[in-house]
Amino acid sequence: MPAAELDDPVFAPLVVCDVPEVQPEPDIAASEEVIRLVSGEVRIDLAPGTPATRTAKMVHALGASPC
Repeated sequence: MPAAELDDPVFAPLVVCDVPEVQPEPDIAASEEVIRLVSGEVRIDLAPGTPATRTAKMVHALGASPC
């Protein structure tokens, strides 16, 4: 490809896009809405978006008798 003449316009490709904002992880301590599991003296605070299957596994584990 021949070199561009100085009198000729020179174009450079330009890509414009929105950069997605990184959402910070919710701070459970600062959040007013939490899922709180309490079993005796054990208290577990979970984020509101915790999947139901994970919550159910934790409740099941808290109810299991120790070996």
